[in-house]
Amino acid sequence: MKELDRQIYRFDNFLLDPVNRQLRREDKPIPLAAKAFDLLQTLVESNGRLIGKDELFSSVWQDQIVEESNLTVHISQIRKALGDSRKDPLYIVTVPGYGYRFNGEVSTLDDQFVVETETLSRITIEKEIIEPEVHEISASTALGFLSGPAQRNVTASKPRLTSLHKLGAVATLGTLFIFGGIFWFTSSMQGNVAGKSDVAADDETQIRRLTSKGTVNHGAISPDGKFFAYSLRERGAYMSSLWYGQVSGNGDIQLLPAADLSYNPRSFSSDGSFLYYTVSEPRDFDNGTLFKMPVLGGVPPQKLLSDISVYAVISPDEKQAAFIRGDRDNKSSALVIANLDGSGEREITVRRADQSFLAFSLSWSIDGAKVSFGAKTGEDTGHEIFTTNVADGSVKQITDLEWITISRIEWLRDGSSLLLSARDKNSFAANQIWKVDHESGKAKKITRDLQHYASTLSLSADSNAILTIQATRESNVWIAPAEDISSARQLTFGSSGNEGWYGIDWTPDGKIIYTARTDQSLTLWAVDADGTNAKQLTPAGFLDEKPSVTADGKYIVFQSNRSGSTQVWRMNANGDELRQLTFEGQNSFPHSTPDSISIVYTRTADNANSAWLVSIDGGESIRLSDAECYNARVSPDGNSIACGHRSEGKTKLAIIPITGGEPLIRFDVPPTYNFYGSIRWLPDGRSIAYRDWANGIWTQSLDGGDPKRIEGLPSEKLYHFGWSPNGRQFAFVRGSELRDAVIISNLR
Repeated sequence: MKELDRQIYRFDNFLLDPVNRQLRREDKPIPLAAKAFDLLQTLVESNGRLIGKDELFSSVWQDQIVEESNLTVHISQIRKALGDSRKDPLYIVTVPGYGYRFNGEVSTLDDQFVVETETLSRITIEKEIIEPEVHEISASTALGFLSGPAQRNVTASKPRLTSLHKLGAVATLGTLFIFGGIFWFTSSMQGNVAGKSDVAADDETQIRRLTSKGTVNHGAISPDGKFFAYSLRERGAYMSSLWYGQVSGNGDIQLLPAADLSYNPRSFSSDGSFLYYTVSEPRDFDNGTLFKMPVLGGVPPQKLLSDISVYAVISPDEKQAAFIRGDRDNKSSALVIANLDGSGEREITVRRADQSFLAFSLSWSIDGAKVSFGAKTGEDTGHEIFTTNVADGSVKQITDLEWITISRIEWLRDGSSLLLSARDKNSFAANQIWKVDHESGKAKKITRDLQHYASTLSLSADSNAILTIQATRESNVWIAPAEDISSARQLTFGSSGNEGWYGIDWTPDGKIIYTARTDQSLTLWAVDADGTNAKQLTPAGFLDEKPSVTADGKYIVFQSNRSGSTQVWRMNANGDELRQLTFEGQNSFPHSTPDSISIVYTRTADNANSAWLVSIDGGESIRLSDAECYNARVSPDGNSIACGHRSEGKTKLAIIPITGGEPLIRFDVPPTYNFYGSIRWLPDGRSIAYRDWANGIWTQSLDGGDPKRIEGLPSEKLYHFGWSPNGRQFAFVRGSELRDAVIISNLR
């Protein structure tokens, strides 16, 4: 962070106060994240000088190696705060390929005119479905403990490690012990301040950022609230590392180096000296191994349980673990409890597929007598909170609020209430923190913003501090000649910052249909290929996603929750005459056949996905195959569909006849595949494309061979994409995503 400057800067009607870290406009505070503030201060102090990207990274992220997307996201936040338009910037001018320049006329004044106020940036995150893949994991997985000096930075690039890497030497015990001795929780909580939330349920509730690395996945807070552990996704790869830090700042220590594995810190021991964590192959959520590690070294990590969900939770007495185990054959899942020595495994309660558990939501009550969980209540309904009695397996439903999803649950110390990360039925794709009374089921929002809190919810022993992961994202639609993708130009500059994140498609006359966030809603828009004539097609109030235009250009089909569950809808190309086409189950990812007569879509029922066909006018639907098939896409000749499929315990790309039946071909996919709304046929019908979870887009030829990456695309994570009907243009959604640990305190 930059050193404090006693100067206060004025430009137009803005005041920038480095001492109190505030941006104000006409005496009103403007929310700005910590790094965005540092970046704006650097630009303002430059006196109009053009500053290169390397210099900005050196100034704002002094001891860190971060992705260039971090800079892009924070520049965007500054522009929104200042009211800049990217087409007509007032203050921040971009010089392509080099850096940025501040364009305002700056003067200085004494610091007595500014009153300290804390603020909180508003952020959201991508919604992605989980596509679990089954692998075996060795008992010796993930024991590469501190094989070198304690690390404080994310390494720019690392060699790929096998999942059977050996236990490394404990080379820095002394350093770790010293760090452990000097870690103290400071009441000032300065560091990377996100500040006091102006949207929290209580004015005293505070949210403060703990990391600024941008790729934090999961975390846990120590019982005394002074330390935290977190996993970090490494740049440009599906690798992760495990870290340990102090809530008051002053540097983090790497506990486990980066490997081709997923680390998931679950909780600390009651005295804070040990960390429980799970390890699995990337994206293999059902086959993890539970370990116990001393946070200050001394002995190697201890393996406890194998072949369990990575979301296992430890009982308060640290003698048992609870986790969910699925049974595909019987279309059910069970809440299982086992002793940490591997003995005494037993099923507490079993639920059928249409009432399935949310495996990541488990939480023990403080007395260890109950386990809470989120679960579906039926095929077409939302999720609710339940508790089960560990002794007899009896289940009690706590809420009746039809949550869209419940990601995490934690019990407060007095046992009267539960905290949860969840999304209610009226929300856009962003989880909020809630407090739910255990007896009445009454829910109260702790946060009330557009930020997303999902992958972590960890409480200190006194319930006064919550560790969670906050995420920010930005996306826009880009367009390029199909033969020269490297010359892509940005097409949308919407104020929501989330254009195209949930789907795009082309019309026959060359327009692009795309999704955009409107407050708490997702809406569909149309824009010309030159970026002009943007028009909103569907009203706010619903989640309208995954648009697909019929080949004759008459209709747009899409998935929407406007009837209370996710169904396939149709409307005219101008947005008129909305009509629901499906009614049973959960139905998504529609795609029109080339003759514009039928729609292929994915139905989710009994915890399984299958491809179905329905007329463009609605009516009875037909299942196309008994085999699993999801995110189905129809070939240009209308004879086949490409879809995600499981075979021999692995996810593959399958080709199935449009007339139904078993897959004709199954292709292996790379570990970082991502089928979520991304399967597309190339215009010639001889190859299929899908995106990568880390970066870029893969193509698979029907003639076989290994998948290949599309050349010319930016080396970053991309989202939806598609070719124009004539195959001459290529549109794609380019975005960035930042995830960091924050602490929420002073709950009421």
